[in-house]
Amino acid sequence: MSQKLKYISRIKDEFDTIICGVNGVFAYGDNILTPAVDALIKLYQSGKKITLASNSGMRVRDLYYALKQKDVPMNIFYAMITAGEIAHFYLKNHRQGEIYFNLSGNEANVVRGLDYKPADSIVMADFVLAETDSGGLSVAEVSPLLEQALHLHLPLLCVGNNTAVAGNNGIIESVGAVAEQYALMGGQVIPFGKPDQRIAAYLTENVAGFRKDKCLVIGDNMATDMRMGNSFGVRTLLLTGGVHQLGENAELKLNDLSESYGLNVDYYMECLQW
Repeated sequence: MSQKLKYISRIKDEFDTIICGVNGVFAYGDNILTPAVDALIKLYQSGKKITLASNSGMRVRDLYYALKQKDVPMNIFYAMITAGEIAHFYLKNHRQGEIYFNLSGNEANVVRGLDYKPADSIVMADFVLAETDSGGLSVAEVSPLLEQALHLHLPLLCVGNNTAVAGNNGIIESVGAVAEQYALMGGQVIPFGKPDQRIAAYLTENVAGFRKDKCLVIGDNMATDMRMGNSFGVRTLLLTGGVHQLGENAELKLNDLSESYGLNVDYYMECLQW
């Protein structure tokens, strides 16, 4: 049974290490959630090692400066990783041809600095990219392109596995949903980001005296954040005001979600606050 919280300070003494997401935790699209940032600052002041695990398509450097420009104090974070950084490393070390097609239509973050060229037409591409961003990505809009990619036997690199994200205009469909559709069609999907538990291992490997029983994963997504926490063997806190928008009767809805996903959620609260 999940335990309801109103304030994160209630359980702060139970944990030494925090792994938290960005979007849906202390950011909502392009907006920063001040009470959540204040809570993270107080956790840091309490001696906690706070790490960031983002499914953003941005590289770590880009996310760092984007958050810093929004007055998020980046010194409070011990380590951070993004799906974009992981995908960049993969493409650097595992050649995927020469030409890519970006489903979102803009310049791909993950290939910046690498010797890959964008294709104006998918028929010229060696692989397809789908990057998570605050603008989302609609399955319906890209379905014709997925049909073409399937016919051409192109792999789809899914950078961030969120099927939905908290965007500027509410909860919107994202690249994970596109990847799921492509897989159902019979296409090859290469995923990057949460819920891969190696992300949690990477973020905590240099924490002195790290103990899994003193680690907490905070996120707003069952399929990515909570699954990563369960796979890594640590406790979890779901923010119910994020992508799942549980609202009233959150406990009953969370029980149903936990059962349908086959996951355990230790704590839940609407939004992160001290």
